[in-house]
Amino acid sequence: MLSVFGLVLIRPAAILPAFDFVQASDAGPLPAEQPAVPVADPKAQSAAAEHELPAFVPGHQMLTFSSDGEAEPDGQTKAATANLKEQSKAPEWPEFFGAKKLFGAVKEPAPLAARAIGTYAHGCLSGAVALPIDGPAWQEMRLSRNRNWGHPKLIALIEQFAKDAQKLDDWPGLLVGDIAQPRGGPMITGHASHQVGLDADIWLTPMPNRRLTAKEREDIQATSMLDKTELAVDPKVFTGKQVALIKRAASYPEVERIFVHPAIKKALCQAAGTDRKWLGKVRPFYGHYYHFHVRIKCPPGFAGCKAQTPPTGTDGCGKEVDQWLARVIPAKSPPPPPPIGASSKPPRPPIMLSELPKACQAVLQADPDPVKIPREALMTGAAVRQVLAKAAAVKAALAKAAATPGAQPAATGATRSPALRPYMRKTVAAEKK
Repeated sequence: MLSVFGLVLIRPAAILPAFDFVQASDAGPLPAEQPAVPVADPKAQSAAAEHELPAFVPGHQMLTFSSDGEAEPDGQTKAATANLKEQSKAPEWPEFFGAKKLFGAVKEPAPLAARAIGTYAHGCLSGAVALPIDGPAWQEMRLSRNRNWGHPKLIALIEQFAKDAQKLDDWPGLLVGDIAQPRGGPMITGHASHQVGLDADIWLTPMPNRRLTAKEREDIQATSMLDKTELAVDPKVFTGKQVALIKRAASYPEVERIFVHPAIKKALCQAAGTDRKWLGKVRPFYGHYYHFHVRIKCPPGFAGCKAQTPPTGTDGCGKEVDQWLARVIPAKSPPPPPPIGASSKPPRPPIMLSELPKACQAVLQADPDPVKIPREALMTGAAVRQVLAKAAAVKAALAKAAATPGAQPAATGATRSPALRPYMRKTVAAEKK
C-alpha cells in the first residue's frame, strides 16, 4: 500500500515490480494501427479501470488518519515528523513505459527490407542505412545521438543535395542534424516526427572548410537566422545563399515539405521574385530558426507508409504566413511558475507501442540487436489516459485540501471526494513503541 499526503492508496498485488503503475493483465495483443489520439471505447475503459492509481511523490500538505478516523495535526507523530521532509516536493505525475524508451535504446538498424512504417509522427523504420558522418559535401552533427539513420531514399537524396548545393549554388557544404534513430520510432528528446526515416534537419550555418572534431560536433551551436525582434531574419546571416539552399532542396520531386520559421518563410516570399512555384513546399512552423526540416514522400510500392495530404500548390505567402508570425510573437516576460502542486492538468501522455503499427514490434525484436518488450510497454493509450485522469482527480482534490490552512479533511470534503474514495482507507498513523 502507498501513502500519498498521508492518504493510503491500495497497491494491487499484481503490480509489476519495475513499473508499479502497470498491471500485467492489461498487456494484450497489439492492434493493427491506431490514430495519433485514439478515442477510448468501452472495452478500453474497462481495461483501464483495472489499473490502480500510480504512486505520487508526497507533496507539501499531509493528511494522516488515526484508527478512529480523526485527522491528526501535523507534527503530532514521529511518522508525521518524518514526512515533513517531503513537504517541499510537488506531487509528481506517473511515468509510463512509452515507445520512446524502447526505440531510444536500440543501437543498430533492423536488417529487414527498407520500409517506412506508419506516419511521420507515429511509426518506425526497418532496413535503415546511415548517412556517413563525413562526405565530400557534408558533415553529420551531434554524433552522440545516433540519429544519422534514414530510409535509403532519404540518405541518397541528402548526399545528392549536398553535392548539388556545393557545385551549383556555391554552398560550402551541409551540416546535417537529426535524421532518425536506427529503427526510427519516437525519440526520447527533440522531435515529434522523424519516426519513419523520411525527415532530416539541415543547418542553415555553412559547413567550415575543415573536418570538425567529435567534440566540436557536440558543442558548436548553430546560428539563429532571426534578428533581435525574433519576427524577421537578420540580413547579416540570412542571405541569398540560404535562399538558394532552401530553393535547391525544394527542387527535388521527392521532397514534399520543408519546414522553416515563419520569419524565414516571409523572407523567402520576399526574395523569390517571379519563380514562386517551389514556395508551396516551404511551410512555416514553430522553431526551425537555425535549420530547415526536409521531408520526402512515402517511397512508392509500400502501402504501410501513410502519406500526408500534398501541399495545395499555392505559395503560402499571403494571409497564412502573417497568421503564423502572429503566433510566434515573443512574450514580453515569462509567465510566473505555478504554485507547487497547483496544476492538476495531466501531462501529454507518451506514445505507447500499442499505438504504433503492429509491424513496429517485429522491427524492435529483429536481430542483431533485438529488444525485449516488457508487458508494461504494451499498455494501451486509452489505459494511459484513464490512469492520468484518475491521477488528476486525486491531485486536484489534494491541492484543494492543501489550499485551506488548518482545515480538517472532513471540513474540506477531501476525504469524501469521489475521486479519492477508491484509494483511501483508515490506518493507524501513530507510531507504536
